[in-house]
Amino acid sequence: MVSESNPLETLPPQFVPTEHVFNLRDVGGWTGLGGKKVKTGQVFRSDNFGQATEADIEHIVHRLGVKHVIDLRRAEEWEESGRFPDIEGVEFHHFEMLHIKWEQIGLRANGLSDEAEVIEFLRHRYTGMMESGYLSVRDSLEVIAGGEPVVFHCMAGKDRTGIVAAVLLSILGVSDEDIAADYALTRHGSARWRAWRDQHLGKPEVEGGLDVPIEAMLQTIDEINARFGSMEEYAVATGFTRADALRDLLLE
Repeated sequence: MVSESNPLETLPPQFVPTEHVFNLRDVGGWTGLGGKKVKTGQVFRSDNFGQATEADIEHIVHRLGVKHVIDLRRAEEWEESGRFPDIEGVEFHHFEMLHIKWEQIGLRANGLSDEAEVIEFLRHRYTGMMESGYLSVRDSLEVIAGGEPVVFHCMAGKDRTGIVAAVLLSILGVSDEDIAADYALTRHGSARWRAWRDQHLGKPEVEGGLDVPIEAMLQTIDEINARFGSMEEYAVATGFTRADALRDLLLE
């Protein structure tokens, strides 16, 4: 089921066809280490579940079989959009990715218009979050390595979620280009969200939020490689030591 608010006739195959969860998609399907494929149906990334219908939650829990939900947001963000409901058999994890709020930084995100400035801003924010919020990355990887189906998310499923996805896929040997392509798929989810928002909440005078330029993720990976040696070595620096378990679990 694809929402009537979806502005696209079709969505990329990674997307899970929920009604009011707009950026829920499978992390699997990419080519990893040794030409093996990243397993599908095991790890999912998403935006928040604030507008999720009962059918959406039913699909996530009973069709996808999700056993763990990882929320990377600040608890105060739950006041805006709620959190995943308490459901028997589903464990909720709050792993806040600590960072300075973007709106408190001198050059504010909504004031950026030049693509080069957007890319630089995002690279700085992402690498900063990867250092200040490293525990959330480590803890998310630990839950994923546990072997049960999991979904991790933030608000839009773009920035904090994109960081965890990038580290995970890099450990699995997915190319930098494909990691950036996975990141850029959020454009489809954002388009779905905006269409729903405009119809049900009204279109804002000024559109907020930033795009997901592929170059922002590529530069983030390059900078982490320069700082730590590789994305996997970054994960080791966070305290995560189960990369082999992840590869055994998720490459097929």
